[in-house]
Amino acid sequence: MTTNPDAPPTTVLPYGPGNRWTYSSKQSGYTHTEELALVAEPSGTTLTDDYSPDEVGAHDLWKRWVDQHADALHKEWPDQYRPGEVHITWGITGPDRNAVSEYAPHARRYPEPRLSPAEEKAYRTMFGEDGGKFQEDFLTHFTHPVHAVTGERINWLRLPVLDSGWNTTRANQGGFIQELTGWKPSPLQPTMDVRQIGAAAGLYVPPL
Repeated sequence: MTTNPDAPPTTVLPYGPGNRWTYSSKQSGYTHTEELALVAEPSGTTLTDDYSPDEVGAHDLWKRWVDQHADALHKEWPDQYRPGEVHITWGITGPDRNAVSEYAPHARRYPEPRLSPAEEKAYRTMFGEDGGKFQEDFLTHFTHPVHAVTGERINWLRLPVLDSGWNTTRANQGGFIQELTGWKPSPLQPTMDVRQIGAAAGLYVPPL
């Protein structure tokens, strides 16, 4: 008895390298066939956009980030976030980060801004009657991907989560986190606990 090497495994495991997905643009109808992956962006990690690894090291970035963001969401939305919880925004891209770039479906959205009546009116004028609250994602623009060989519909939770780094060869947004801790989130994980992860890795964490 032979097995098809392209067939999905009988046990539900993450998709391995080489799995390609076919999907089409809802606007143009153009069909893509390529590998897909998830990329995690914890809130506040855009601070790396202003630096390179030879300018600021991973430990310095970690301390700046946790001091500014470890409790920021709890202070703003105490009913949604505990102290130390940081929101994770999820994107869909390719293994080289150069493919499609869209928000991932089924991910928890960032909390809505608290607006005064005047700000709400201006927000709706700018973004439409929904107030900009509808967050577009991959499925807003593309059909549901299917496996290029088996025709299986994609399971977003089985996509690989890209590794990130902050060193002489890699300078990914927020890459200092995995560089120092060796940790990355599970697919579509909505938050990370900065104090838990930092303490487990022996890193600085701000006092409560």
